[in-house]
Amino acid sequence: MPAYSLPDDSHPLIQRAHEYWLNIHPPGGGLPGRTRLDPAAVPSLLPYVWLVDVQREPLRFRYRLLGTAIRRVTESGEQVVGRWIDEVDPAFAPGHPRFAAFAEVAEQGRPGYRKGVPAFPLGLEHLTIERIFLPLAADGRSVDMLFCLSLFMTRNGQLLKGSA
Repeated sequence: MPAYSLPDDSHPLIQRAHEYWLNIHPPGGGLPGRTRLDPAAVPSLLPYVWLVDVQREPLRFRYRLLGTAIRRVTESGEQVVGRWIDEVDPAFAPGHPRFAAFAEVAEQGRPGYRKGVPAFPLGLEHLTIERIFLPLAADGRSVDMLFCLSLFMTRNGQLLKGSA
């Protein structure tokens, strides 16, 4: 896999997730699988982590796990874990920029990074989102899950934390 580097100004938690992902790659090469993730190794990341299952033919994505900070922002009373993203958000379909971001990581097996205004309505006043999608593959090649980390920053520059 060609080297992938984050912008120098990426948030330290994004950098930590990327470093962790790099460190759990199997010794013989290839992508790490879900079984290599150890939540105890990265407790500071857990509120911001979400896992997404990747289905192929047709390409679809399903929420597998949402950290507390992610649930606070995305669920707004609606349970989404276990549901297809396109069921929760019908606009999430091939041709949509958000779908394309997921598909690119799933198809290329390379991380996807973004920083900017959230691409979907949140119902809360946020200024920016910073996120990274990291591919996982049980067989080391075919991406079957995305290890994601999203940080939501309030207008005053504070990181939105998970609920207590």
